[in-house]
Amino acid sequence: MDERFRVNAIVESFLDFFRARGHTVVPGAPLRPDDPTLLFTAAGMVPFKAYYSDPSTAPYPRAASVQKCLRAGGKQSDLENVGRTLRHHTFFEMLGNFSFGDYFKKEAIEWGWELSVDVWGLDPQRIWVSVFEDDDEAWNLWHRHIGFPAERIVRMGRRDNFWGPVGETGVCGPSSEMHYDTGRPGAEGGPGADDGDRYIEYWNLVFPQFFYTEDGRYDPLPRPGIDTGMGLERIAFILQGARDNFHTDEFLPIRTAIESALPRDADRDAAARAVNAAADHVRALTFALAEGIAPSNEGRGYVLRRLLRRALTKMYPFGVREPFLARGVDAVVDTMKVRYPELESRRTPVREMVAAEEKRFLETLEQGMNRIEALLEDARRSKAKALRGEDVFQLYDTYGFPPELTAEIARDAGLDVDREGFEAAMERQRERARAASFHTAGDGGGPRAFHLFVEDAPPSEFVGYDALECDARALGVRPAPEARRRRLDLDEAVEVTTDRTVFYPEGGGQVGDAGRARFGTLEVDVVDTYRDGERIAHVVPWRAGDDPERAFADAGTGHLAVDAERRRATARHHTATHLLHAALRRVLGDHVAQAGSLVAPDRLRFDFHHFRAMTPEEIATVERLVNEAIMEDMDVSTRTMPYADAVALGAMALFGEKYGDVVRVVEIGEFSRELCGGTHTRHTGEIGPFFIRQESAVGSGTRRVEALTGRAALEHARAVVEQRSRLAELLRTTPDELEARVRQLMDEADALGRRLRAEQERLARERAADALADAETIGGLRLVAVTADADDVGALRRHADALRGRIDPGVALVCQDRPDRPVCLVVVSDGALQRGVSAREITRRIAERFGWRGGGRDHMTQMGVPSRDDLETLRAFVADVLREREDTDA
Repeated sequence: MDERFRVNAIVESFLDFFRARGHTVVPGAPLRPDDPTLLFTAAGMVPFKAYYSDPSTAPYPRAASVQKCLRAGGKQSDLENVGRTLRHHTFFEMLGNFSFGDYFKKEAIEWGWELSVDVWGLDPQRIWVSVFEDDDEAWNLWHRHIGFPAERIVRMGRRDNFWGPVGETGVCGPSSEMHYDTGRPGAEGGPGADDGDRYIEYWNLVFPQFFYTEDGRYDPLPRPGIDTGMGLERIAFILQGARDNFHTDEFLPIRTAIESALPRDADRDAAARAVNAAADHVRALTFALAEGIAPSNEGRGYVLRRLLRRALTKMYPFGVREPFLARGVDAVVDTMKVRYPELESRRTPVREMVAAEEKRFLETLEQGMNRIEALLEDARRSKAKALRGEDVFQLYDTYGFPPELTAEIARDAGLDVDREGFEAAMERQRERARAASFHTAGDGGGPRAFHLFVEDAPPSEFVGYDALECDARALGVRPAPEARRRRLDLDEAVEVTTDRTVFYPEGGGQVGDAGRARFGTLEVDVVDTYRDGERIAHVVPWRAGDDPERAFADAGTGHLAVDAERRRATARHHTATHLLHAALRRVLGDHVAQAGSLVAPDRLRFDFHHFRAMTPEEIATVERLVNEAIMEDMDVSTRTMPYADAVALGAMALFGEKYGDVVRVVEIGEFSRELCGGTHTRHTGEIGPFFIRQESAVGSGTRRVEALTGRAALEHARAVVEQRSRLAELLRTTPDELEARVRQLMDEADALGRRLRAEQERLARERAADALADAETIGGLRLVAVTADADDVGALRRHADALRGRIDPGVALVCQDRPDRPVCLVVVSDGALQRGVSAREITRRIAERFGWRGGGRDHMTQMGVPSRDDLETLRAFVADVLREREDTDA
């Protein structure tokens, strides 16, 4: 290989070329952009996009960079093409040169041609150019100025040669793309004539000259610029003369590491696309996880989880059943740490996160793939054109298959999926979740017998940050939503809206305030507060039969008073939540991000993205850091500022949250800085003691910490001490010897358990011997059916294992000895397996005949049957199945 064209040398050559032409070489930005409306940095221009609309803000007139990009979600996703083509990636590096109102099309085209042909020596006869169909300026520059042959300039439409904006609005413009004819099989005629891998677009010269507005206008920019992007993987493949993108000097070691996971007898040619996809995905995972983005079920984390699961499912059909992506992580670090040295320091946690996600998904992958195969077979048999939405949802809900992944597997089999049916099933689950949620606001309940006059009320003004009481004017009243009444255990309730209020409405995890309200002679309790659009609703219990409209219609100006102690207790927990978030990031890493929270007067609950359970040492360290921050009595300050300024200041913003132009920033010394609208203490010392009560799993990749502060923490500590004393008394020991006494009892229980299992195994052997005496022989196979005294499936399997070796070759039915809904196992010996008998096939036939569904492996399956009395019916049916097989073999 020509050393000039190794990947690292290509990068240096590119940057040197533009450095010599007055460009400032700028470091690439993180994959996680500052803008929470974007999933990932998907193009080289993302860090510079503000400079195009206002070039005067740019610190340099022209720049060059190498930018990490991830296109696996949102409008610019390339995910579905990865593995199908030899040129698409989710993670890739983009070489780019940029002008912020300094130079325009002429220079961009000149330099694109010079670097390609004069510096790198590309064959000019194999280069094609495309321009936007209306861009005569670019066409003339290529043909008349450069002298490029007109017959190799292709005019193309908006889909191919008009770029941007990155986001819903922003800078955009036409583009001119440079393509290389690889000589692979494909249609003649250049780009557009062939959508395969023959013509590779390697450099996109974008001409930002418009700003796309929210109302759909393309406003010309006063000083247009240049934004180019060259795929490093593509130009490396072309310059190195490699087989494809996946066989360049930097990519091949990663691909080789993934390919090593294939069994020895796997068809490597058939598996090539799966290996390519997995190699691409492990690069994306390594870089994203190294930046602290963690797998989860939403936002960026959902994309990472989908990438990992797509890699596993791609390799599954070729016999890969064990974790393998961690070895790919090592290959990524080893090959790319020269330009990205930070990868080495993150190698171990990234490997651990990948391994944990792999293990978790592999536990259900086989069952899920079996289920998909069954669904595909059912669809073929019934000549359906699509998988049912309910089935797609079950695969997601039960087996963790993202619907996009199921759609891709179905598409490979020539089928579609019922997306509307999936969304309907998903919405039904959301409705169930909302009905059960503590935070359900709902709008059910419908109108009562009195007039509703609150809908037209003006917005409510919240004045409760600095006051706990205020005068206010009642604007309207209506029935409280049914879901909220149910949550508060109220038969009847109304919600009252006022022009201003000191009651904090539920939001951002913080519960709504409670207190008292007085309007004239009418005094009522406010038991909850929430925001309904721009109104703030105060929930008031009401007596059935009373007319609330009449009661409030003449109320006029009243007085609102928040329960002060409840507010202070809530504020203590909310400020402690910010300290907890910051401490978790210090101890576990920057990937920790809030995934949900509850802030109440008596407790706090904080959900966050993390790949494994916290160790006792980590929990203790986090607890210590929070308590130290409390004892330092740091100031808690709040200020409002433009959103962009808050992000630039380093305030934490949550992806997917909707923030206005002006936001509220809560700062706790130098310890924490977050966007937050909640109520807080003025100093951390007001929080009091902080105690972590529990750390647990919420879901895959999401953990939960529950904690207490102030009086709640003291009461809990007192309760724990008293409980410890009571337990010591029950176990006839002292509190200090409690742990030793419990371990002694556990050892005694383990010994008794071993004796019990040994006795069960002895009984199982005796029962097996008795069953063998009644065995029926069909076609050289023994068939036995037996009931077993087994309280759980584990004990039942021990009975089955005792039979399996003794009936060889044969089939056994082992059923729990209980009258209703016993579990039954279908067991096939090794000798019967070698003769082509499968427990899964027998179970499938049982399901077709009786509707008793089950699942498992070829040697053993499990199902539920209506009654113990059905065992004889089941034995007779399995005997018929074996006889059919005997007749077929004959």
